[in-house]
Amino acid sequence: MTKHVPNLKAQKIKGGVASDQRHDSAHKHVSGTAVYIDDMPEPAGTLHGCLGLSAATHATITRMDLSAVRAAPGVVDVLTAKDVPGENDISPTGRHDEPVLADGKVEFYGQPIFCVIAETREQARRATRLAKVEYKQLPFVTDIGELNPRKDKLVTPPLTLRCGDAAAAIKAAPRKLNGKMRVGGQEHFYLEGHIAMAIPGEDEDVTI
Repeated sequence: MTKHVPNLKAQKIKGGVASDQRHDSAHKHVSGTAVYIDDMPEPAGTLHGCLGLSAATHATITRMDLSAVRAAPGVVDVLTAKDVPGENDISPTGRHDEPVLADGKVEFYGQPIFCVIAETREQARRATRLAKVEYKQLPFVTDIGELNPRKDKLVTPPLTLRCGDAAAAIKAAPRKLNGKMRVGGQEHFYLEGHIAMAIPGEDEDVTI
């Protein structure tokens, strides 16, 4: 290595990176004592929900026929955007770009557009496949490298995080490196599947 570039392998890394860290519930997972929702006994009369997902990447929904879904065995109800009480928005960033259920337009493949409530999980899953949804395709890009952030319309306003005067620091730096870094999508390493149980109580209380 040169005097300008130290030998990083010879330096001991400090902090949590590259060192063993104990997960707070690891002992439960390796011993099989962790309790997941699927391990819990279901209360009598428990209903199961399954989401109907968009088959289009970017499109307007021109027709959605859910009659066969509603008539499927075991189906109790089918919910769409109009059934969402209050504001149809679960965006965690405050960008208002993620409705609970899509309302007339889908913006990514697999976006939830309806929810089937049935007596069993299998009945709910089977019923979602009976939906007849027609779309009018809209332009979409599958590679972010094809976009020009200065010309193309962004899905949401950009979120910029700043600490100090970066431009001045770069300008004053004795040495500079130019390049590009690309970070792909990363699925969270979850320990349990996407599942939740809601138990209604008194005075409109719900335990989740």
